[in-house]
Amino acid sequence: MGEIRFRLAKPSDAKEIAGVHWQVRDRYTQGIFLSLGKNFLSAYYRIILDDPWEVMVCAVNEDGRIIGFANTTMDAQSQSKNIKKHRIYLGLCAVSAIIRKPSIIKSIWQRYKSLNNDMDAPCFVNTEGVRGEILYDLGVREMYFEVDKFNTAVYKFHLKINKGIPIKEVVLPDGRIRVFMKKILTR
Repeated sequence: MGEIRFRLAKPSDAKEIAGVHWQVRDRYTQGIFLSLGKNFLSAYYRIILDDPWEVMVCAVNEDGRIIGFANTTMDAQSQSKNIKKHRIYLGLCAVSAIIRKPSIIKSIWQRYKSLNNDMDAPCFVNTEGVRGEILYDLGVREMYFEVDKFNTAVYKFHLKINKGIPIKEVVLPDGRIRVFMKKILTR
């Protein structure tokens, strides 16, 4: 493997980033994003990369091809509003997935409702504060994120190496256990 370099993502990277996300489906088969298809992922990342409160860093190989990425939102509430603002476009991008698997509508609706901080809705992501991984240098001293317990390697990494502090666990409609975590950022 050659040299890996890091750079900030640009809106024109959305399709390539979606492709990187899409490739994990061979190893991580659960979750709503992958079930909505590659076109949905491209649309989602176009929206995210056009949001001034999002910070995304890409890992690129020596050919300049994106081989990984990390995303941070500086304002999770703003991110929720931005996603809701684009709900019709994202919904249209999910139509082919809905046609292939109509039962996914319930999961989509639950995920959408969770953006409202509705106490009656299932909770899928933190919708307040800062969420992400590349923030200390930007002045953030604690961050929040979520990990599915099913994704054992990533979960163990966050517990042991990343020193993540579990805050709560929720059971998603498909039975997965998602752990909400907090990390105190230090040098």
